[in-house]
Amino acid sequence: MVVSTKLKVVRHHNYPKAMEAEPEGNKKPSQLFYFCLFELSNGRKLSIQTYKTYDDKKRIYKWDIFLGTNKKGEDIDLGEYTVSYADEYNFGEDFSDWFERTFTINTTEEATDEEYYCVIDYYENKIKPTHYR
Repeated sequence: MVVSTKLKVVRHHNYPKAMEAEPEGNKKPSQLFYFCLFELSNGRKLSIQTYKTYDDKKRIYKWDIFLGTNKKGEDIDLGEYTVSYADEYNFGEDFSDWFERTFTINTTEEATDEEYYCVIDYYENKIKPTHYR
C-alpha cells in the first residue's frame, strides 16, 4: 500500500531477527521477532515490531498477526505490525539496551495515523523486500 503523506522517514535502524522464542528440545524457535526504529521529519521516533511463526507442517516461518481482546473478551486482529513511539531511542545503540529501557517508560500515547502509515509504507517497500525474501 502506498500512502501519500507529508511525513518522511529521515533515518532508520533495522534490527532483523532481534529476538526469538525459546526453542523446545531440538525444535526450531517457535517465533522470530523483528524490530525497526525510525526518525520522522516531524522529529518523532517510532518503533515497528513484526514477527514470524514457525509452521511445523510446512517447515517454514510465516509472517503472523498480533491479536488483542475486545471488551467482550473476543480476539481481534490487530494486524501484522505494532507501532509505538520510541523517542528515548538513540540511533545505532545496542538493541538489548533500548529494549530493556522500554519497560521503564509508561506511555499511552499512540502514533497518529499519518505516522503509523508512513513507517508501515517505508518498512514494507524499502526494508522488508530487501531483507526478508
